[in-house]
Amino acid sequence: MLKNRELHENRKKNLAVMGIIFICITGLFMIIHAVSGIYPFGTKSNMLWDQDIQYVDYFAFYQDVLLGKAHLGYSFSKSMGGSLMALFGYYLGCPLNLFVVFFPKALIPLFLFILNTVKLGLAGITMDFFLSRRFPVLSLRIRILLSVSYGLMQYVMIQSSNIMWLDGVILLPLLLWNVYRFVTDKKKTGLFITVLLSIAINWYTGYMTGIFAGCYFLYERILSMPESGEKGEWKKVIADTVRAGLVMLSGVLGSCFIFYPIVKGLQNGKEVFSLSIFAPAVNGSFLDIFRGFALGSVVPTVSLYCGLPALGLVLYYFISGRIPGKEKLLSGIAVIFMLVSCWFIPLECVWSGFRYAGSYRYRFSFVAVFLLIYLAARGAAEFAEGQEMKKMSAIYGGLLLLFIGFYFYNVYGQGYLKVTFVFLAIYCLLFLLAAYQKWVRYLLPVVLAVEFVINGAITFQINYQWNPENEAYQDYVNQSEAQIRSVQESEDSVFYRMDTLQKRYLEPNRCSAYLNEAMVYGYRGLNHYSSTYDSAVGDMLLDIGYSTERDLSIVSESVLPADSLFGVKYLLSAENVAGYEKVSSIPEANQKAVYRNPYVLGAGMLAAGSVYDKVESEDPFIYQNELFSNILGRKVDLYKKIEPEASLTDQSLNFHIPSAGTGDLLYGYIDTEMQDLALSIDGEYRCDYSTWLSYKIFNAGNGNEEHTITLDRYSGTEQDATSYFYHLDQSLFEDVIRELKSKEMTTEIFDDGHVKGNYTADEAGIMLLTIPYDDGWTARVNGEEVEIKQAANALMAVPVTEGANEIELKYHVPGVKTGILLTIAGVLLFLGLVWFDRRKKQE
Repeated sequence: MLKNRELHENRKKNLAVMGIIFICITGLFMIIHAVSGIYPFGTKSNMLWDQDIQYVDYFAFYQDVLLGKAHLGYSFSKSMGGSLMALFGYYLGCPLNLFVVFFPKALIPLFLFILNTVKLGLAGITMDFFLSRRFPVLSLRIRILLSVSYGLMQYVMIQSSNIMWLDGVILLPLLLWNVYRFVTDKKKTGLFITVLLSIAINWYTGYMTGIFAGCYFLYERILSMPESGEKGEWKKVIADTVRAGLVMLSGVLGSCFIFYPIVKGLQNGKEVFSLSIFAPAVNGSFLDIFRGFALGSVVPTVSLYCGLPALGLVLYYFISGRIPGKEKLLSGIAVIFMLVSCWFIPLECVWSGFRYAGSYRYRFSFVAVFLLIYLAARGAAEFAEGQEMKKMSAIYGGLLLLFIGFYFYNVYGQGYLKVTFVFLAIYCLLFLLAAYQKWVRYLLPVVLAVEFVINGAITFQINYQWNPENEAYQDYVNQSEAQIRSVQESEDSVFYRMDTLQKRYLEPNRCSAYLNEAMVYGYRGLNHYSSTYDSAVGDMLLDIGYSTERDLSIVSESVLPADSLFGVKYLLSAENVAGYEKVSSIPEANQKAVYRNPYVLGAGMLAAGSVYDKVESEDPFIYQNELFSNILGRKVDLYKKIEPEASLTDQSLNFHIPSAGTGDLLYGYIDTEMQDLALSIDGEYRCDYSTWLSYKIFNAGNGNEEHTITLDRYSGTEQDATSYFYHLDQSLFEDVIRELKSKEMTTEIFDDGHVKGNYTADEAGIMLLTIPYDDGWTARVNGEEVEIKQAANALMAVPVTEGANEIELKYHVPGVKTGILLTIAGVLLFLGLVWFDRRKKQE
């Protein structure tokens, strides 16, 4: 009875400690937002970088999924259409994301703030869970201090924009605690479950934590070896390593009910493995790594800051005479390995998933911070026994001198380093005074709290200083929702696509990464930006001339024939759209009016056998001519080439186009190695050109007028640019559209993952569908399954017979059945390991 009471009291105490940690972390995080003027405590948007560009839109889409308005398995709001399982596995797998359903789309930034804050608090709680069990001798004050340090480390200050990576920060302590239990007690269930959850919730951070868990297992297992060096001990280490590996493998297999379909989805677009990542290279000087221990460390180095007290305790660990030399040697090897991983690029690539991460570097560095806090906890346990205050004071004095040396050596940017000087001096003085006055040590948590607030404020000032007002986002969403709802309510067609030429915040250079509005507002579009793209669709949109990028889908300028082929019926634009008709009955919103395409085609049309021929051309106009020719089965030249007069004057490359005497639309494309140019047409700036996110083909007016196209900021010669200028033969184009309309499939259903239509054919033929080819589709014609073939480079085609044809396509997420079988195999493997070990004990 007494024992149960003690357990109950301990449980209450631990829960109270966790509550204190959660309140400390979330409270300090809120204070950082408040002093930085960031929403919801200020007016500046709390969405940073990709969180603003991509993730807020994904959460808006996920909300529609949870409300039954959209589908993860397949969605036509992802570019021309595609599965979103890979996107879900990378961005949206955390169970906490389910709460987005309670927030209007205009208030998703508030949800992101709450989600971010809660995740930091949970990270602190899981760290305390680990520390309290791995180091039970730690005082409550040290547990709270180190857990708060983990929850507010610089990694989370910087990577809060990549909110999905915080899942790994939360799960890592739980995973490693179960690794430790396996080492000490051979407990398998917890290890199996935490590996499974780590992969299922976020496979990317699960990969990183899995690698670190393997390293941590070896660390703890070697430390557990008897000092006497019993015979056969290394054989036991190898046997335990194999068992642990099998348990972790069973966890990975157990996650395959979700993980394997994600892998199948990723195969559609992400770059393949390249041996080039192993080319020897380094990130600057090795000394640069030590920038990461200072307050306000952002770029270009890794951020390892987790509070100066933790750093001091790590150093105390290594100079303490109470800790065995073998343990310190092994710990030193571990620390050096992690630091080298941040410096030696091939190792960094391994941690990043065997690929070079050009943006958001050092994504794995939270595991390095965990190692530091682990050693700090070990050092704190020894410090609690010796209470060597003067030694700690000397450590901070030494660190102060070291950082001053770095300051004069100019290792760091010198602006914020002085703040680190101040806090090192304060800690040096605090520990010195604490040697004589015990009450002084109680000031340490207060100083640390101030330190974290100042570090967060410095970091936010650097990262968020250019953020727009949050009100701008809310206004844009509210106006967009109303305008798009008006379009959808006025349209009774089963199939059509629409898109926006100007994106959120209406960038004047027309180069925008805000490409996921179709996902937010529930329409079928062409634009899309994520790390889980479909390369075949990206290639087609690039070759047609919409954009210069292969790994994302950009439509910022209308290309009338291509728009019509893909079924783009409406465009939202702040300027008139050539070939489109303005819809005056729908009010403007966000300075954009609605424009209707009178030449739009349906979802399917009868095509010639040549539609299976691959089209290849660096000239996007020839590419489109050949594409339409293959569909029709005869040569058609929708675009007629024009030779301009080129001239070069004072860093301006000019092209003069004489009048053709017709009203045909004039299109252009200029291919050049010169970057970051400014495109002007007839003296008016149009957009930035030949740069990231810029479009290729531009409309230059009508053929009944002469035009001058200018590229400013041009530093090359005339020969360094290849120009392509064409008139669209309007009469021929309208004839082609009429012919294709006469061969259209009558679409009855065009839902995510389900398409149905009818067509009466005079003879057997091929029905081309403007849906991207994907192995997940199955097709039936008049109830009989038929083969789907890839056509027109990236689209789908099915055979039709003479007479009436009922065509139905359904999408099934690839890999689901195999994933379930792998999960069953993982569970069976785990159960087999449990049974084997129990039987061995009985024997």
